Amino acid sequence: MPPSPPVGGGEGTDLLAATYAPASVGTGLVWTDEERVALSRAYLSISLDGVKCSDQTGTNFWAEVVSEWKRLLAGRPGARRHTERGVGGMQKQWDKIRRG
Repeated sequence: MPPSPPVGGGEGTDLLAATYAPASVGTGLVWTDEERVALSRAYLSISLDGVKCSDQTGTNFWAEVVSEWKRLLAGRPGARRHTERGVGGMQKQWDKIRRG
């Protein structure tokens, strides 16, 4: 068991506080299951659409995915908070979904 920190802010207090601080989570908003499902549906919708998917750059493809994702979440409780996500966040989350 680790030693107790000194009482009254004595020497070593800052070191112990830093050592036993809880681990920080990422800086962004946590993804909900609803958001992940919407992202999967948006990705599939755009990638399977022959008109939207053909001859697009990766940037344009992901812009379409984000737009579709926002459309799917529109009108849902908390949608304003959810729709603040951008292309980079979508790509990272999609990579996590793909890896399982």
